[in-house]
Amino acid sequence: MLKLVIVDDEKVIREAISTIIDWKKYDIELSRLCKNGLEAYNAILDESPDIVLTDIRMPHMDGLQLIKNISEMDLDTQFIILSGYGEFEYAKTAMEYGVKHYLLKPCNEHQIVECIQKTAQDCYRKKLSMRMGKNQFFIANSMQHSVISCIINDTIFQKNGCLDDMVKSYEQYMDFYYTPYTLFYVYFLEEDARDLFLQGLEQYCRERIPHHTIHGIYVHCTMILFFKDHAQSYDSFIQFLLKMPLSARHMDLKIECVKYSNLKNLLHTVLDKIRRFSIIYYISDFHAFATCNYLFFTQESERLYHAFKSTGDPEEILHLLGLFTGISDLNFCRQLAVSLLLKISSDNPALSATDFTDWLISLNREDNLEQLKQLIQEKIKQALAGAPQTNKVSTMTKQIMNYVEEHLQDQNLTLKFIAENELYMNVNYVSRKFFKDTGVKFSHYLSDVRIKRAKQYLASNEADKIQDIAQLVGYGNNPQYFSHLFKKTVGMTPSAFNRSLHQTSAKK
Repeated sequence: MLKLVIVDDEKVIREAISTIIDWKKYDIELSRLCKNGLEAYNAILDESPDIVLTDIRMPHMDGLQLIKNISEMDLDTQFIILSGYGEFEYAKTAMEYGVKHYLLKPCNEHQIVECIQKTAQDCYRKKLSMRMGKNQFFIANSMQHSVISCIINDTIFQKNGCLDDMVKSYEQYMDFYYTPYTLFYVYFLEEDARDLFLQGLEQYCRERIPHHTIHGIYVHCTMILFFKDHAQSYDSFIQFLLKMPLSARHMDLKIECVKYSNLKNLLHTVLDKIRRFSIIYYISDFHAFATCNYLFFTQESERLYHAFKSTGDPEEILHLLGLFTGISDLNFCRQLAVSLLLKISSDNPALSATDFTDWLISLNREDNLEQLKQLIQEKIKQALAGAPQTNKVSTMTKQIMNYVEEHLQDQNLTLKFIAENELYMNVNYVSRKFFKDTGVKFSHYLSDVRIKRAKQYLASNEADKIQDIAQLVGYGNNPQYFSHLFKKTVGMTPSAFNRSLHQTSAKK
């Protein structure tokens, strides 16, 4: 439910607007009535309303000043101007502060409701965009941790592991060349104090630098931390590390800070330093995971995959899948699979980062070794099978696909409409041609595109916000069906899929 504040110095007007409309019917909570801009300003600070319907000419603080003051704050308040014809120039000024909607006095109930509903849609889109931003961080954070851990495994635990080759394989997922990074060596951090150190670091980062991915490596009393450069000085961060209360610590910590022009140069230095250690702990989301030198499995998986790429022999796939049956360590089994899937997806342009993220979520949710192996075999088969190339389809089918992408929110989207109004062709012919080009019926293709788009939209929202996603992908008139279809396609409800995105990083 959205919150509304009404501001007008004429008591008759503000009370009339508040009473003639059943606000709950439109999922609106009327939180305050204010008689001037100053009162409204305080009410906004107290109530944090989503929508403010305000007059312009008022005592103490007029509507324009109110809008200007609130626009300078970190609030997500949408304003609706209520003005007379002679005040339209004022309304134009207000639009410079981002106001999109206005009502001309006198106005009726229908006009007010229509304007409120349009503004409510803007509010929901903005809220959804913010949730998507958070969700994108969780996805990117998980992806980047997977890439760095795979690079460590590939370059250190293979005889001829070359960082340049690894970077080329993974550059579609991370920037290795242009973003500056800062690295910290934390010396004399004993192993029995490591986890306590990571707990303190996590709390600091959540409070001070949220939505920053922190990479870490721990070897023999040394913690190596690195992240994208985001400040001119890290004095406060260094002081925090030095003063961190570690009950098991026997020696004072020593900190060394080094800046690098890009991630590739940083990795060259770090990987050379840690090669000599037999056990390396990679720090993913402030948890330490040991990486051991399973040289045989990594070399053999590389050989079999490259053999399949060269020959296309399905026997190589069988050998590759069979390789996992001999692994008894669940974490290494998962790590090897992630590394292999990254290679396959980077080699196949038909596979997107979203495909890989789906695989990553599935693998990280499974804690049973035998079931994990079965899941790995399934995902590798799926990845090697690839996806149909759009450049093999006809121009007509491409037009249909483009139209679907542009009008996905239309809940009445049908092939019949596209055929008759866009292509001017017989729908039966179009349907047969589309199936011949793609191998699927239009309805299945449309559902698949909608579910994939929904995955991209999903954010850290609560269950009752799934309706927003349903609206954006064309199921606004039936969110229950959307949830049912999503679960049938993905294997879990939209809410469960959201939770999986958060749990992915913690379980790696």
